[in-house]
Amino acid sequence: MPSTTPSPPALVVHAVSRTDIGMRRSTNQDAVSVVPAGESPIEGDAFLMVADGMGAHAAGELASKIAVDTIPLAYAKSRGEAPPAALRQAIRQANDKIHQKGCSSTEFHGMGTTCSCLVLTQGAAIVGHVGDSRVYRLRHRVLEQLTFDHSLVWEMAAASKVSADRVPACIPKNVITRSLGPHETVMIDLEGPHELCDGDIFLLCSDGLSGVVEDPMAGSLLSVLEPEAAAEALVNLANLRGGPDNISVIVARVQKSQSAAGCCHKGAAGSDTLPAAGIALAAACTVAILVSISSGAFGAALLFAMGLGAALMYTLARRQPTRAAALPPMLGEALGNGPYRRTECGDHAAAAGDLRDLVRELSSLRSEEDTVRPEDAATNGHPKAAPYYLDWEPFRALQQTADAAFERGDHLGAIKHYAEIIADAMALVRGDDNTRRYAAHGDGVIS
Repeated sequence: MPSTTPSPPALVVHAVSRTDIGMRRSTNQDAVSVVPAGESPIEGDAFLMVADGMGAHAAGELASKIAVDTIPLAYAKSRGEAPPAALRQAIRQANDKIHQKGCSSTEFHGMGTTCSCLVLTQGAAIVGHVGDSRVYRLRHRVLEQLTFDHSLVWEMAAASKVSADRVPACIPKNVITRSLGPHETVMIDLEGPHELCDGDIFLLCSDGLSGVVEDPMAGSLLSVLEPEAAAEALVNLANLRGGPDNISVIVARVQKSQSAAGCCHKGAAGSDTLPAAGIALAAACTVAILVSISSGAFGAALLFAMGLGAALMYTLARRQPTRAAALPPMLGEALGNGPYRRTECGDHAAAAGDLRDLVRELSSLRSEEDTVRPEDAATNGHPKAAPYYLDWEPFRALQQTADAAFERGDHLGAIKHYAEIIADAMALVRGDDNTRRYAAHGDGVIS
């Protein structure tokens, strides 16, 4: 990957990816990439990417695959170039390949994909983005959306200078205004560089997640759970909310390297150092004023007050700003206008309450009237209801533990327990003859 002289990494990245077909689609047109791959923490540069394909038949699936195969490799080959320029060029190469493939056959005409890339390098994060997949950063209990949705809703909101939730409901939310592939050229958003801090958590996701899971809930899950559990919980929650689209997530947590003894990007905002001489002179004048007033020498007190004013002016004029270490010059100047949305995630009570209600719905889930297994189809064209239900007995004790934690205000503990219940219940459901028809009521949505 593009880099300067190698040095021991101050930060390591623990990244976990998940992609899921969802509840309504017959194929998965999403694709994800984590480079370098593997379960071990990444020491050094990391490249993370989510792509959400679109197009008839297998076109969308192929478009997203071309993107995740091309962009990380092209970026890695751009040695010597500045990371932002290398990332832009890599995305353009993917657009060229997808566009050429789309022009090669009517079957692939108009194929395209979103593309949200996160490069972690040289102590900073750089984002390359096209479409409505998203990149978030969680820092100090604040979830920030680092990317701008290239969707009709967001473009109209920006043009009207209002928030996206104030755009009329009649405007379709799934219409995107940019993607890789349909056109010979594409506008690419670059965001950053954002300095990395120990404890930063990044979330990359397709709209199969962001369209059904609200930012406060996502932020709470990211705050409380380990990356593996958080990624699993986000996918499970999206499916329990109906899973109307493919769901892809990457959760990446930045941590201080054990081998970098004290060498770590703190992300300090900066402070001011005041000159010692000015501080000492101001303190001396203050003492002299007090002594003069106590002895009745008001004229002297006035003179010392004038001296105090001069000392303060000198001190402020000579203050020296102390800033965080500058980012490497190869990262270039600031790009983009993000973050585009901020969500406070410090209060986990609402998220814990939502998960509690969801678990209660799961505990009472029975589909005897509505769910039919393939082998239970009756003769004469009339389906026969199967006596199928979700056996809740294995989860009852943990549910009681979770409820007790919630009642005593231990919302972090409650979220962990509820997420564990949901993960185990979903694994059991998915193992039931692969039908995944566990939400048999209405439109299959558990809110």
